[in-house]
Amino acid sequence: MPLTFAGHEVDLRRQELRRGGDRVHVEPQVFDLLVHLLRHRDRVVSKDELLDEIWNGRIVSEAALSSRINAARKAVGDDGERQTLIKTIHKRGFRFVGEVVDLPEEPVPEPAPAPAPEAPAEEPSRRPSVVVLPFANLSAEPDTDYFSYGLTEDVIRLLARHRWMDVLSRHTAAAFRDRDVDPREIGATFGVRYLVHGSVSKRGDHVRLAADLVSCESGRQLWSESYDLALADMLDVQRAMSEQIAAAIEPELARLERESAARRPPVNLGAWDCYQRGLFHLWGFTQPGMAEAEAMFRRAIALDPTFARAHGGLAYVLLQEAVVDGPAERRVRIEEALRASRNAVSLDNQDCMNLCVLGRVHAFRHDYEEAIALLVEAVALNPSFAQAHYALGCTMIWSGRPRDGIVHIDRAVELSPRDPHLSSFHAARALAHIDLGELDEAVDDARRATRVPNAKSWPHMMLTASLGLLGREEEAGRALSRLLEKAPGYTLSAARADFFFCADETLIERCLEGLRRAGLDDGPPVAAGA
Repeated sequence: MPLTFAGHEVDLRRQELRRGGDRVHVEPQVFDLLVHLLRHRDRVVSKDELLDEIWNGRIVSEAALSSRINAARKAVGDDGERQTLIKTIHKRGFRFVGEVVDLPEEPVPEPAPAPAPEAPAEEPSRRPSVVVLPFANLSAEPDTDYFSYGLTEDVIRLLARHRWMDVLSRHTAAAFRDRDVDPREIGATFGVRYLVHGSVSKRGDHVRLAADLVSCESGRQLWSESYDLALADMLDVQRAMSEQIAAAIEPELARLERESAARRPPVNLGAWDCYQRGLFHLWGFTQPGMAEAEAMFRRAIALDPTFARAHGGLAYVLLQEAVVDGPAERRVRIEEALRASRNAVSLDNQDCMNLCVLGRVHAFRHDYEEAIALLVEAVALNPSFAQAHYALGCTMIWSGRPRDGIVHIDRAVELSPRDPHLSSFHAARALAHIDLGELDEAVDDARRATRVPNAKSWPHMMLTASLGLLGREEEAGRALSRLLEKAPGYTLSAARADFFFCADETLIERCLEGLRRAGLDDGPPVAAGA
């Protein structure tokens, strides 16, 4: 039944919060938290209880919980100072202290029975599927089977967190342990498209691991990698290796799916194919590619409005377009990205990609606290998700926490050394070093960013600013020339507009001063964006 308090109404049937009859937008987790406090308003609700109910017992940071409490207060016109409705009980938890009235439920008329439609023929899922064979134990010591067993479990668990693919359980492939079987036979047996297999060899205090990704359709090896690590701590090494393997395999699977979808003729494409084609065009980071990606994501949503990842993909490409299109269209792009990413999270709030995109939108809007909470949650859902570490690192840098930001940027580079965003990874780290006054390190990272083949103008701007601040005039002049090749007619005014995501005026002015010393002109003022 609806609950009313202080001019607000919570409609449990429609899952809506209304103020004066108007719907108030709240994130799904914030709504669930508010409802839980309302239902248990007769007592104090502990933090542990909220974690169990709202996050299903998953470990999240204090910042994530605080952010949701603050968002719930804001949604009902309360705040942390007044606490007129949601009160913090020191060291105990939270309690809803406003007066609440239960309204009777409006009767819902029984709809006239409709003729039963013919059940459509069910199409097989086009989602990529993968099976992980038990890793072979090649160690000399006979009692190390548990190590390869645990590694296999961890790789399966981490791959399964990528909700865009189906990962078969360990028991599925147990019958093929220690057998030399054609991948095509395994694919036919389990109906999967990809196979992961590998081996572990422990020698004294070192361990060598090899992993391969194979196509079950052709039997061709698609990816292979080996790792040599010191065995200082067995469990830590096992966790680190499984994260590395999962992080390396997931982008390779995603690339193969994008390329496969792009080769299909553009007729009768399903929502999944449209989504993959959108990703294929998006990762090229070209203006025509962005437009094509946006069209494909919109088409995927039209074909399947409940496809959460398509809404997330649309939000992501809108953010990229907000950066490259300039200030005039920026506000509109970001607001539409906010709506699309909220749709994605409302459809699937356990998908790390959706949370990551929504977090990035909030960061672009300078809502750093909410952004960090969402991105921390995305990392908790999938510790191998390099994009979430990158986005979290950027947000921390933009909000005045450069040292913390560098930690997450480093992790992103470690997890995805061939990432399409690699140039941006290094450029973000250069910005953090400029903020810290570590200009030599900033130059090193900026140079690294400019050497990536798809580097755009931003890394060259970071390099020019760093060299300008160091007073290395000749090098700064050369860097400026390359910047102007990438962005003809670029000015200080344009550079200021490009810092729209950053609220730290001191950092912005420091970068602009470096560009000014390098010889960049002021130019006409650029209208403010978002």
